[in-house]
Amino acid sequence: MKENIYLVAIDAGTTGERTMIFDEKGRVVAWKYLEHPSYFLKPTWVEQEAAEWWDRICKTSRAVLKEAADKGITPDMIVGISVANQRETIVPIDKEVEPLRRAIVWQDRRTISQCNWIKSNIGEDMVYNITGLTVDPYFSAPKIMWIKEQQPDIYKKTHKFLLVHDYIIAKLADIFITGWDNASRTMLFDIRKFDWSENLLDFIGIDEEKMPEPHPSGKIVGEVTKKAAEETGFAEGTPVVCGGGDQQCGAIGVGVVRQGRIKATTGTGTFILSFLDKPCFDPKRRVLCSCHGIPRKWVQEASIFSTGTIYRWFRDEFGHLEKVAGELVGTDPYEMLNKEASSTPAGSKGVLVTPHFTGAGAPHWNPYARGVIVGLAIGHTRKDVVRAILEGIALEIRKNIEVMRELGVQVEEMRVTGGATRNPHFNQIQADVYGLPVLRGKVEESTALGCAILAGVGTGVFKSIEEATDKMVHIVERYEPRLENKTIYDRMFKIHGKIYDALDKAGVYKDLAELGM
Repeated sequence: MKENIYLVAIDAGTTGERTMIFDEKGRVVAWKYLEHPSYFLKPTWVEQEAAEWWDRICKTSRAVLKEAADKGITPDMIVGISVANQRETIVPIDKEVEPLRRAIVWQDRRTISQCNWIKSNIGEDMVYNITGLTVDPYFSAPKIMWIKEQQPDIYKKTHKFLLVHDYIIAKLADIFITGWDNASRTMLFDIRKFDWSENLLDFIGIDEEKMPEPHPSGKIVGEVTKKAAEETGFAEGTPVVCGGGDQQCGAIGVGVVRQGRIKATTGTGTFILSFLDKPCFDPKRRVLCSCHGIPRKWVQEASIFSTGTIYRWFRDEFGHLEKVAGELVGTDPYEMLNKEASSTPAGSKGVLVTPHFTGAGAPHWNPYARGVIVGLAIGHTRKDVVRAILEGIALEIRKNIEVMRELGVQVEEMRVTGGATRNPHFNQIQADVYGLPVLRGKVEESTALGCAILAGVGTGVFKSIEEATDKMVHIVERYEPRLENKTIYDRMFKIHGKIYDALDKAGVYKDLAELGM
C-alpha cells in the first residue's frame, strides 16, 4: 500500500455537517463540525436550506484541509471523497443544482394524508414487499407527493428530486446519482432489483426521469469539479465515491459487515441494524429491510424515535443542580447523572420507563404512544428514575432484537455507537439486558468512518469493504453480560411489554392524543 494515503468523509447529518480526514489505518487526521438550522413553518413541519448544507461543507472542508496542512498533508494526498447523509430528506433542484424550495426533512409529519392515500389505493403490503418499508411520513415518497399536489409549479420545474447525499455529490462532481442504500429509504425503490419501482412510481404519480440514477455504494461516480475545488479547497479531479445513508455507513464503521453482528446507534433516537445476506421481510411489518452500504447485501432495521433525547429531557427539566455544578467546576452534567444511576441496583427497585416520548417507532409504529414511568413508590429516589430511563431504552432496543431473532436473523454480538455510549454504565446495562457482548469502537463517529471506508474501497485502497473494516475499525471496549442482572432484566422485559400492550389495548394513548397531550 502506498504511503500518504488519506480519505475524506463528508457526513451531512440532521443538525449539521462534519468533514473528516482519515488515514488508511482508520486514524482521524483532522475534523470539523458546523451546525445548520431547521425551519418550522408549523409544529410538525421541518425544513432545511440545501444551500446551508453546502455552505457548512465548504467551511468544514477548508478548516480540515488547513489543519491537515499543518501536519504536512496536502489536498493532492487525498485519494477519494465520499458522503454520508441524513436519510429520507428530499430537495427538488433544477439542472444547475439550484434548490427550488427548502428541503423537507425526514422528521416532517405533514404528509399523513398522502400516506393514507397510499395505504388505501396501493396498500401497505405492496409497498412493504417491494421496498421493505412501512408507509409513513418518515420516508421520501409522500414528501414528493405533497410537493406535486401543493406546489405543482415546483414539481413541474424540478429536474431531479435529490436526497442530501445526492445534492452534495451533484455540487462536488456535477452528476445526478444516488446510492442503492439511500434510494431504499425513499419508499420508491425495489430492494431486490436495485432500481426504482416502475409500479410504485406509476401508482403514486412520480416521473422516473425526475429521480437520480441509482448506483452501488463504494463506486467512483465522478471527480471534484473546478468550481467545487475553488469552493471547498479539495484538489480538482479528486475522485468522488458514491457514499451511503448515515445508518448503513455507521454499520460499516463499527464492522457490521458479517452475519451475527448487529449495531445500535443511540443518540437522539436509536437505530438498530443487523447484517443480512438476503432480504428478510417481517409479515407483521414491525421491522424494516433496506439495502446495506455493502453492494448486494441488506440490513434489517428498527428505528426508535426517542431514547437519548429522554435522558437529555431529564437533565434539562430535573437536573438543574447538575447543570449549575457543571458550569461552576467544568464537569459534564451527564457524568453526574451516570454516577447516580450506577448507585442503585439493576431493576431500579421496580421502576420502569417506556421511552415513547415522541410516539413509538419499531416494533410498534404507534404515533399516539406516549412515555410512561410506572412502579413509583414513596420510597423511590431520583437515582432510581435515572437508572430506569437507561434500562427502559435498553429494554425497548431488546424488543427489536427479539423480533429479528424471531425472523431468523443471526445475532451474536452488539456493536454500539452514538453519544449515549460514552457512558460505560449504559453499555454494561445494554450487555445485561440483551444477554450479548457489547462492543464499542475507538472512533465514535462511526458514520464518518464507514463513509471513509467506502471512499477507500471505491478508489482501490482496499479490495473490499470487509478488508477495509479489518484494517480501519478498532474495537476498544467490550462488555460481557452479567448473569445475575440478566435474570432481573428478563423479568422486567416481560413486564415492559405488558405495560405498552395494556395501555394500547385500553385506548389510553389515543385518549391522551385527543386531549392534545
